[in-house]
Amino acid sequence: MKRTIFVTGVTRMRHGFVCVSGIDQNGQFVRPEIAYPDRHGIRKEFLFSGDNAIIRPLVKVELDFVRPVPKSAFHTEDWLIDGSVTPRLIEVPSEQETRRILLKHTDASLEQALHDQSRSLVIVKPQGTPDISVRLYSDNIKSYLSFRDQSGDLHRRLPVTDCNWLAAVKYLWIHDREHVVPRLAAALSGKEVFIRIGITREWQGQKWRQVSGVFTIPDWLKGKCFANYGYDFTDGV
Repeated sequence: MKRTIFVTGVTRMRHGFVCVSGIDQNGQFVRPEIAYPDRHGIRKEFLFSGDNAIIRPLVKVELDFVRPVPKSAFHTEDWLIDGSVTPRLIEVPSEQETRRILLKHTDASLEQALHDQSRSLVIVKPQGTPDISVRLYSDNIKSYLSFRDQSGDLHRRLPVTDCNWLAAVKYLWIHDREHVVPRLAAALSGKEVFIRIGITREWQGQKWRQVSGVFTIPDWLKGKCFANYGYDFTDGV
């Protein structure tokens, strides 16, 4: 069953896997995964055609959906897809269309959106520019965002797993380490910011919140994505 999704998340996982998620043509959040022999998920190679990233944030792609495979609390959006069918780029939406889609699926309150545990993917708008933190821990670069959503709730130090954001963090860490945070803040400042939140699988007895997408209107990356920065998904970022 061929279906088109508007991609709102490409996030780094371990061992060369990524998590892809988006909004389908029916307005439903979905998280596609492939049934590999060793595990379910999506290998990073599936994103690309040659050196070009076909699956990347804020584009529409066509995938071959097989059946829903909802998990436990929160993770209701999982769908099995046919990994033998190459993803197809359908459209790079205009800035106006991107904004329309993001606004349509934005929640004012993250707490209310997650209250009944019926979903694990939420878009919110922060009040102003989020507070950004970038730190080095045990040779791994970590980034966190703190912000208030439109309801006024404060969300402190949510870890960022968005591959676009991590690619930019790594690039700046290498080329301008002393100014990583101010340059990221400047890239977001004065723009309409959207933050995609994802709920993790259970780890250490909890399901954790993380920032799985950072989007702005106008686009803070000016149309670029993780592939433009040579991000390889396997390093310590």
